[in-house]
Amino acid sequence: MSHLTDIFADCKYLYLDRLFEPAENQLTVRILEATDGGQIPEALLNSEPFKPLKTALAGGSAIEHRPGCRVFELTWRSYVGYSVLNESFALPEPETSTRVGHLFVEYMSSMYLDYLKRASWACADYPGPYRHWAALCLNHIVDIASVDEPVIGVSTASANESIKHGSFAVP
Repeated sequence: MSHLTDIFADCKYLYLDRLFEPAENQLTVRILEATDGGQIPEALLNSEPFKPLKTALAGGSAIEHRPGCRVFELTWRSYVGYSVLNESFALPEPETSTRVGHLFVEYMSSMYLDYLKRASWACADYPGPYRHWAALCLNHIVDIASVDEPVIGVSTASANESIKHGSFAVP
């Protein structure tokens, strides 16, 4: 059975590019697919004073959004809530959370849904049963709760579109 999260199934890495409200109480999230294999900048290697880290980085590769990588634009017609966390401070969902997906996840039960039940009066009666989606990106964790499934647009990065980020894959 196909699921909404399957469109991200073969992505190795994701970056949050932007998040905005195109209209009142609507939400659009632009997510970039990224791959490893890029060159680590020589300036970064030269500036690293800790020799073991410098050695590890020298054998690694940059994780980048490059030509041929996909660009995902997800729009929710309405939402109950959303949050963005710096990935360095995010805690993982517990094993008891029920989910589908890997880097883009739909949760049927989660800490975020539990939080919204305590922090808002949204419920199954109004606005209706809502679900939790999460984009688990290298630079941010984005949680969205909505009654609506997102509308997803997918395009491919052109030859002149390359967005650099600060992540590295080390063997």
